[in-house]
Amino acid sequence: MTEYDYVLVGGGLQNSLLVLALAKRRPAARVCLVETADRIGGNHTWSYHAADVPAGAETLVESLEVASWPRYLVRFATFTRVMQSRYATVLADRLNEVVQNKMAEHHWLLRLRTRASIVAANRITLDTGEEIFGRCVIDSRGPRDLGGGCGYQKFLGLEVETATPWPERLPIVMDATVPQDDGFHFVYSLPLTPTRVIVEDTYFSDGPRLDSDSVRQRLAHYLGERVSEWRVVREESGVLPMPWQLALPSLPDGPLVGGYAGGWFHPATGYSFPVALRFALAVAAVPPQYARRATAALADRFHPRWWFSRMLNRLLFQLVPPDARWQVFARLYQTLPPSILARFYALEFTASDAARILIGRPPRIDLFRTLRLSRRKPCLSPSLS
Repeated sequence: MTEYDYVLVGGGLQNSLLVLALAKRRPAARVCLVETADRIGGNHTWSYHAADVPAGAETLVESLEVASWPRYLVRFATFTRVMQSRYATVLADRLNEVVQNKMAEHHWLLRLRTRASIVAANRITLDTGEEIFGRCVIDSRGPRDLGGGCGYQKFLGLEVETATPWPERLPIVMDATVPQDDGFHFVYSLPLTPTRVIVEDTYFSDGPRLDSDSVRQRLAHYLGERVSEWRVVREESGVLPMPWQLALPSLPDGPLVGGYAGGWFHPATGYSFPVALRFALAVAAVPPQYARRATAALADRFHPRWWFSRMLNRLLFQLVPPDARWQVFARLYQTLPPSILARFYALEFTASDAARILIGRPPRIDLFRTLRLSRRKPCLSPSLS
């Protein structure tokens, strides 16, 4: 029987970052990664801000970047703001290449086109009946039902090749000058090269339904206003929960749960990179038998920020009318210093940052009612350090 130090179930962002962290911090470890698809990373795009990467971890992720920019833009009906912060993007093709090469370099076992039917604390059972044992089993198989109430971030994006140069050289993280329907609606664009761009239509909505045909028509109109001809290279879409109740924790007698399924994401933005990276670094910092303890300590540090972020979701989806939600984001980007926004996206904000986020709020809301609503389900005390 072969026992691995780490058995990683799922080949998405979370376990990919774990592979890179383990390669750097524990190169002598024995690692097995099991993924049902025939490649790592699926069909996804991930982006992150400079502050999303902890000091000392920059070299761990730089090989994943397909593009980066020294600044990015946000655009609303009444203003445009240039954010003086580095922004970078990772595509699944690059993630797949880097992770597979890293696995081969360390002679680690990669099992593609393989499904785990049973995932336990120290072993997994494959559909074939084969068992794989591990001192630390980490299940990161993507979004599931997180339990409790939530809104939804839903999107459809097109990666296109244009006949003429894209007019913007910087990414637009939020272009909210588009019609505001089905909640907060914005277009997100990433100019990877002068003639290659990802354009994504995004909604912060009450319901999970995504009308793909309608969204494609909207994106075609958006593209047609900026370039004369284009060719679609790739399409991706998704519906992510934005919860205001507590995510399901890892069970003491089960595997360690990472990624979206374990709640390791930013509830109020949907960004998974900063939290998934910190989870990976925490696991790799200790021997495999102490990984659960290390991630529990990390969760304790994040819990107040998760509490506050879930409260913001409740405010946004239950107290703000759908057609007025854009005003919340406009106020944040128009009034908050870049340092607070950077800490907020990285889920490293302080108590004073949280207070600044709630002060001077359009549209008008009942803050005390918001706080009461946020406590209807048991939550940890919102003390931030």
